[in-house]
Amino acid sequence: MQQVGRALLAWELTESYGAVGLISLSFGLPMLFFSLVGGSLADRFEKRNLTISSQTATAFFAVVTAVMLVTGTITIEWLFVLGLGGGTAMALGMPARSPLMAQVVGPENVMSAMAMSNAAMNVTRLFGPALAGVMVGLWNLESVYFLQSGLSTISVLFLLFVPTGLGGASMVQRGNMFREIGNGLSYVAKDARLRQLNLSMFAVSFFAMPYVMLLAGFVHEDLGKGDAEYGYLQSVSGVGALVGSLGVATLTAFDRKTLIQWVAGICGGLGLVALALASRSFGYQGALGATLVLGLTLTAYQTLNTTLMMESSKPEFYGRVMSINMLSFSAMPLMAFPLGQVADSVGVTNMFIAQGVVVVGVMVLISVLNPGHTFGRSAPVQHPPFGARPGMPHVGPERVDEVVPTGGK
Repeated sequence: MQQVGRALLAWELTESYGAVGLISLSFGLPMLFFSLVGGSLADRFEKRNLTISSQTATAFFAVVTAVMLVTGTITIEWLFVLGLGGGTAMALGMPARSPLMAQVVGPENVMSAMAMSNAAMNVTRLFGPALAGVMVGLWNLESVYFLQSGLSTISVLFLLFVPTGLGGASMVQRGNMFREIGNGLSYVAKDARLRQLNLSMFAVSFFAMPYVMLLAGFVHEDLGKGDAEYGYLQSVSGVGALVGSLGVATLTAFDRKTLIQWVAGICGGLGLVALALASRSFGYQGALGATLVLGLTLTAYQTLNTTLMMESSKPEFYGRVMSINMLSFSAMPLMAFPLGQVADSVGVTNMFIAQGVVVVGVMVLISVLNPGHTFGRSAPVQHPPFGARPGMPHVGPERVDEVVPTGGK
């Protein structure tokens, strides 16, 4: 709902793709500058409490936006400032969310937990965008922001039922935060698998994901439709995303997940080309079909990437690894601004075609440069359980070492 409301508000204030991209940029900048700090915080403090703080701030900025709409004081400049606040809350809180779920379910169930979490979020994508579009059509934009604030508050109330101390004592020796951030960057840089996964996610976030930010203007200007149709288009994307998430949830034991991810990236690039060509030939119906494909493929790609990173990381680095992954996601709103300006000049459908061609080219390049990662089989990665200390034997069901008797007993 926030995504729909923000894009529609920016478009109504300016009727410029560049301005919509600028508002997206306001969310991307804090993610770029503060995600690593958020990762360090997630490895130092209670992940539950950080997540609650992030959701509380999200509710606050939503209600402020609604009040400014009611009073008629909202401007594109204020929308940018509020975006900076919301992006900062997300950057500082989101790196704790996935590790929190991993602590709840244990390392052997991380893949299923991440996939089911994305499935739950994508269920809301079935109804949220359509509901936002209908609410704007029947009432106004501020109703969307008031409801979003209320839903964020409900999220906080649910999080209060999650116990603290799930991961035991912090596995990070609290010292200089910047040293901890440097240790996280070094860990990812030295691990070939984590390095490849980050580069793969960055490529898709940089060139494919920004299409979402351009859809509001595309629906209004190129397809000649209104707010409700824009909401329905986003909901159709949510249908595909839900199917993609549930499909990934079945791949826990599959040893060629990187190949599935690569295929999803190729299909996502082709989906962008199809969005432009199908909408030219079949109008709104063609855009609906292409958006369904995009929702499925790009969500599957993103979910596989996140879960593979969690599987490949040591628990004590979870927060920092996810914060580095969030840097890849910051590429999406950051690129929406220049791509929006280009779309103002060459047309948004031409922009979609160019994005799709680049994504397919990047996927091909990735497979050529590192075929072992893309097409090889991966053995399951095992790590000690949460809260374990170095040298501490593990004798649970996911046993990774032997306890050797001493003294002949």
